[in-house]
Formats: sequence, C-alpha cells, structure tokens
Amino acid sequence: MHLFKYLHSKLGKMPPRAAPKAYQILAKTHQVTIFLTVPQSATIALLKDEALSALTSRVATEDDSFPHVQSTSDFELARAIKGKEKGRSGVIYEALEADKAIRGLLTNWEVLYFQFRDEDGNLTPVEVSQPSLLDDEEEEPPVNKGKRKALPE
Repeated sequence: MHLFKYLHSKLGKMPPRAAPKAYQILAKTHQVTIFLTVPQSATIALLKDEALSALTSRVATEDDSFPHVQSTSDFELARAIKGKEKGRSGVIYEALEADKAIRGLLTNWEVLYFQFRDEDGNLTPVEVSQPSLLDDEEEEPPVNKGKRKALPE
C-alpha cells in the first residue's frame, strides 16, 4: 500500500506532455497519400507550398491518375466533415483558408484532402480511394483438406 501511495504521489506530479514542435499532416488524393511535416507556427499557405512541391515532383508528374498542377492556386486543401443535415449522411469537405495558422486549426496526424480546380477555376469534388479492409484476393480453401482413408491393398 505504501508503494502505491508513493508511486501515485510521484506520477501525479509529472509534467504534462509537451505539444510537438512540428505537425505531421497527411494529404490525400486518388490513391496517393502525401506526408507533410510543418512547424506549428506555419500557415495553410505553407502547407500548400509543401504539398505543391510533392505534387510537382518527378514521381507525381509521371502518374496520369490525378490532375497536374503548376501553382498553389490550382488546388485547395480541405478537411472532411461528417454531414448529417436533412437526413443526408456522408462526408462533406471544407476548404481551409490559406492565411489561417495551423495551430488551433489542425491536429497532429490530421488527414486533409486535395480539391483541384477545373479549367474555369471551380473546385472539383474530392476524389480519394479508401483502401479495402478486406484482402483483394481471398485465399482458396485447399482441395484435399483433411486426412484420406487408406487405400485397400
């Protein structure tokens, strides 16, 4: 009992866990997830600059599955909000303002989504593939399952 009181008194006085100095943010589009690391003091504009750098890298430009961008004005970063209005369920996406600070707006390891602009400058719907929780290929059961009877001689 004394050990419990001692540990409780020591553990109760531990300092709170410090907030991370940098946030890990995941940005998704189609079948691609980009990991971004930015300081807490950064703005959404800096996050978009980092995302643009990833989208214009050689690896991304070779993939024709998603739109190609030249500047941060070609896309917005959006967060998913579960919509439950007027009996509709599903997810709606809210574009984040570029001048907003990340601290207080986003959390560490938050997932954001790309919304690309069409030729007219309008935002297109978010296109993201959610991975299946089930295996794509199911294992086939073995044909000769179990023991066989011995063949008579």
